[in-house]
Amino acid sequence: MDRRRLECFIALAEELHFHRAAARCHLTQPALSQQLRQLEQHLQVQLVYRNHRQVSLTRSGEVFLDQARKLVRDMDQAVALARRVDRGEVGQLVVGITVSALYIVFPEIIERFNQRLPEVGVVVREMTMAEQEEALRNGDIQVGIGHPPLDDPSLAYKIIATTNFNIVLSERNPLARRPVLSLRDLAGEQFIIFPREIGPQLYDRIISLCQDAGFSPKVILEASPAQSIIALAASNFGIGFIASALQQLQRPGVVYRRLDGPAPSLPLGVAYHVSDMSPTVQAFIEEAEAVGKEMG
Repeated sequence: MDRRRLECFIALAEELHFHRAAARCHLTQPALSQQLRQLEQHLQVQLVYRNHRQVSLTRSGEVFLDQARKLVRDMDQAVALARRVDRGEVGQLVVGITVSALYIVFPEIIERFNQRLPEVGVVVREMTMAEQEEALRNGDIQVGIGHPPLDDPSLAYKIIATTNFNIVLSERNPLARRPVLSLRDLAGEQFIIFPREIGPQLYDRIISLCQDAGFSPKVILEASPAQSIIALAASNFGIGFIASALQQLQRPGVVYRRLDGPAPSLPLGVAYHVSDMSPTVQAFIEEAEAVGKEMG
């Protein structure tokens, strides 16, 4: 249905005067009459009675007027919605995230993102970094939050924050009497650490730093998320690596100690496909970077 013809009919129906309706539509009277005739021919219905003195609607015209107004409103809403989607203001964003990032930065990012784009739904999928890379390549997620660097050069990432690892250990462990620890102090301990597939390069970095300190971890017990690491440390199974004070749950039986000297740190970044920089993705990255700056 031609919008211009509908607008001309609505104007004439409301003005009941060809001159005023033509002026309202920024047309000459002959042009307005032509628009009306074309609409009636399209509908195969007479909409208007007209003579030199009077203009009035037929019964069909009266009924069609309500529908014509609705059609124009629907067109306006469709255009507005399309433009909002194009600007990234409406729709859905699928985010992949590692367990540790879920607890450290995600609550703040999603709060800011929801305030900025309240009509964009966010679907969250817990994923390792390898799973995120595959999902980004396949288009199953639009954004990943985890621990760069990435292995796939076709994907891009921005580091938003870096947080140091601390140590969680049982208060029964003799090391708990020390206010600060170094990696060298951990040489005889069993390590409780996140599984390598969550962040392979970060995992290898921790092992490398231990080797630089003169030892290789005696035993590595893999656990995730942070609550599991803390629970195992409370049971005195070993010492755990906790990446942020935000993960340091107040649990009876454990203490947290800062690592002094060379120590591993957890980079947190936003990953995305270089071919998918939609306004929604851009907005999410910007809010993630803002959260990273607030973390210092």
